[in-house]
Parts: sequence; structure tokens; C-alpha cells
Amino acid sequence: MTDYFKYLLSPFILSLHAWGMLEGGAFAWLGFGVIFWVLLFDAFLKPSHHRRDTRFPWVYDIIITCTVLACFANIFLYAHLAGGSHFSGLAPQLGAFLGSVMIGFVIGAPPVHELFHRENMALRTLGRIGQCLVFDPWREITHVVTHHMHTATPTDPDYARRGDTVYGHFTRTFPGQWKESYHLEKMMWTKRGRKWYDLRNAWVFKATYFAVFIGALFALGGVKGGLLACGSLILGPRMMLEVFNYCNHYGLVSATPGRFKMHHTWNHLTPFTRILALEITNHAGHHDDSYKPFYELEPDETGPKQPPFILCVIAAFVPPLFMLMMKPLLKHWDEHYANDQEREIGARENARAGWHELNNDESPTTPSAGLAAA
Repeated sequence: MTDYFKYLLSPFILSLHAWGMLEGGAFAWLGFGVIFWVLLFDAFLKPSHHRRDTRFPWVYDIIITCTVLACFANIFLYAHLAGGSHFSGLAPQLGAFLGSVMIGFVIGAPPVHELFHRENMALRTLGRIGQCLVFDPWREITHVVTHHMHTATPTDPDYARRGDTVYGHFTRTFPGQWKESYHLEKMMWTKRGRKWYDLRNAWVFKATYFAVFIGALFALGGVKGGLLACGSLILGPRMMLEVFNYCNHYGLVSATPGRFKMHHTWNHLTPFTRILALEITNHAGHHDDSYKPFYELEPDETGPKQPPFILCVIAAFVPPLFMLMMKPLLKHWDEHYANDQEREIGARENARAGWHELNNDESPTTPSAGLAAA
């Protein structure tokens, strides 16, 4: 039964963040501090390959539903407090803002992602509305259709090729996602013979609830509170989700576009990261079956792994450090996971990125046991 209680960590941290904001002063840093130290502590733990108890799946669903609702309550509370004179001084204001940024990314985004993948209509609807919490009501479209179908290929707007920096990734992924979202939405209303403004089109519903959400933030916090709340969501879950995608598929290549293999993504399996991220860092399992609930995912013990998640995210903002970390990992991936075609693609990608040193040594001509296991 302890497996179920582990996932109460997210709503517990949400409660601490809300309490800290209400108390004000130094307590406004509580949410940020708890998240930071939990992830830092997690970085020194060994990977966990534990499988979750699945006898009572409804318990997990209740927990993540409550987590999404609590995230809405937290951002509304922050907008209200930030819009008034509750936070006295710059330090408490900064602490509450950074806490909301971290809370939105680490705790708010995972359950939203989990729910819009679900087949249950009620849970999926909550996940779709919850996309307001990542400041992107169209997230589901490009993620489910394009990202999952084109993993580890340049046609995926979320993918980062070898040599790409996270800053260059931002300039490509945002326009790419907007263009792809528009293309997919237009394809649907055209296929159904509707005008673009037809009320039955999905984008109309998405735009409506997003507008209501933003309106609620400004109604609760005024101009100042509304802007700060929107800013925390843009800098937090919206931007940091792209950093997550940047890290989790960085430099990997696929010789089978549209057919995911377990070695086409990196994994992060330290225990607290798994819990807070709702197993999304068990990324191979999620891509292998995107409709499988998080508690049924089986950790890929033999698949490619990156260093602890928080270290990857921090290093991504320092490109030389990130490249220094990724080059030996990609060389190992080429030699131990890639098939013959992927080695050829990888060699071309290394040359394109100017990483000629990765092609100097002769690579094995047959896939290793690591690939077979994957």
C-alpha cells in the first residue's frame, strides 16, 4: 500500500507552497526550497526499478485528479496574493514567483500530461482543461499525434538534434509546434466540412477555456497578479517542458520513423523524480504505450540513461557543459544501442554537428546485448 502514499508527495508540496505564500515573508520560499532540495537529494540516489502496486488504480486516479485541482487553486491563490500588497519586499515576491515556476513545472505538468493521454473521457477532459496550467491548450495535439509518431526524427518539433543548444531549440520548437497545431486543427475542420470558426471545432473549445482561465487570473489578481501568474506558467511549465523534451530525446536517432523502439529515448529513474514526474521520466515505457497509465509502466533497466534529471536540466542552460556530458553518452549509445542504419545516421549527425571526434573510433558492426534487451 505504500506505493499509493508516495504519490501524495505532490499535493503535500502544493499545500506547503500555499501555506508559505499565505504566511508571507521568508515562508514564501517554502515551495521552491522543498522542491529544490528534494530533487537535489534525489540526484544522489540510485535508480529505482520498483514496479508499482496496481491492485487499486482508482486510488492513483483520485490522487492525480486532486493534484490537478490543487494546482489550479495554487495558481489562483498566487495571482490573488501577488496582485495585492500581501508580499512585503522583493525577497518574498521573488520566492513566491520562483516557487510557482517550479511547482508548475515539477508538480503541475506531469498529471496534466498523464490525464490527456487517458482513454477515460472524464479524466481526459480534465487533462485537456488542465493544459491551461502549462499555458498551452493545444499541447495535446502536437504531443500525442506528432511527437509520439515521429520520435527521434527531425520531423518532430520537440526533438533536438546533435549539436543543438537549448536556446536554439526554443527558436525552433515553439514555431514548429504552433505551425503543426494549426495544420492538424485545420485538417480536422476541413475533413469534416466545417468553417474555421464553427463552434464544434476543438480549437474553439480550447480557446474558450483558456480565455476563461486567463480572465480568472486577472480578475483575482488585477493586472499585476495576472501578469505575474501568467509569467510563472510561461517560464515554468511552458518553457521547462521544452527543456524536458530537449534533454529526454537529445541526439538520439531512429531508423524506423513511426515505430518506436525502447532505445529511442533517455530515462531518469531515481526514486523521487519518478514519483514527482508520475513516471514520465520512465520515458521508454511511456512511448512504447502512451495509453498505459503511469502506475503500470515498467522501468527499462537496460535502456539508455542520462545523469540525474535536475543536473541535466541545469546543464542544458550551459551548452558547453551539456555537450561535454552528452558526447560520451551518445558515443556509447551509437556503439551499444543503435542498429547499423542508426549508426550511419548518427555518424552523419556527428559530422553535421562538427563532432568529428565521435566518428574517429571504429564502432562495432553488430548491435550489442543492450539493444537486444531494449
